[in-house]
Amino acid sequence: MVFTDQISVLIFSLVMLAVLIFLIMSKVIVGPVAKLRGVEKIILALSLIGVALVVTMAAGELLFHVLL
Repeated sequence: MVFTDQISVLIFSLVMLAVLIFLIMSKVIVGPVAKLRGVEKIILALSLIGVALVVTMAAGELLFHVLL
């Protein structure tokens, strides 16, 4: 593996770690979803969609960088 590939893997790992910490902290701060109001559930769903998009983009960039 080339040095630049290792950097890409490191960046992807750090993004995944940040996402994991974000999700854990969100669960701790938000608490049970059943007690949330409708608008709060929408905001939570949008943040989870954003997290999924960030992970997908990071995986795509890593794959693109490693293959090409």
